[in-house]
Amino acid sequence: ICTREQPLMHPVLMLNMDVKDSHEEAAAGAKLALDLCMQLEAAKSWEDEIDDIVRTFEKENNKSLLFNVSFY
Repeated sequence: ICTREQPLMHPVLMLNMDVKDSHEEAAAGAKLALDLCMQLEAAKSWEDEIDDIVRTFEKENNKSLLFNVSFY
């Protein structure tokens, strides 16, 4: 997959949020993930605002996020 031609090279955001494996935590994590996605969607340019969005999300929700920007 890495050797095939990729003419588009669009930025893609990958996020990881640690959620305990239980029904309650999964439901809460899903709501948090949706909230984060809505914040990213509302941003004028997520590429420019990602650091501030993640920092604010982590403080408000007491969750640590790992994220990476790749190109596809």
